[in-house]
Amino acid sequence: MTILVTMDKRDIMFFCALIEATERFCFIRTIDKNKPLIEISASPYYINELKELLDYIKKTINFEILEVLEDD
Repeated sequence: MTILVTMDKRDIMFFCALIEATERFCFIRTIDKNKPLIEISASPYYINELKELLDYIKKTINFEILEVLEDD
């Protein structure tokens, strides 16, 4: 599963740090250094945990999920 997320540029470092702290859930990368667009790729085994983590982070950081791409 891949999730595309956007947010205020000022929140990107904190958001990425929170996601990366989970270590095994997923991989995160910025797609364009000029735009606040982030790609989160998760193993199928951790999709539920990632969704719970994003719900928890949403209480602190305002972000928008643009697209969810399911792996074939």
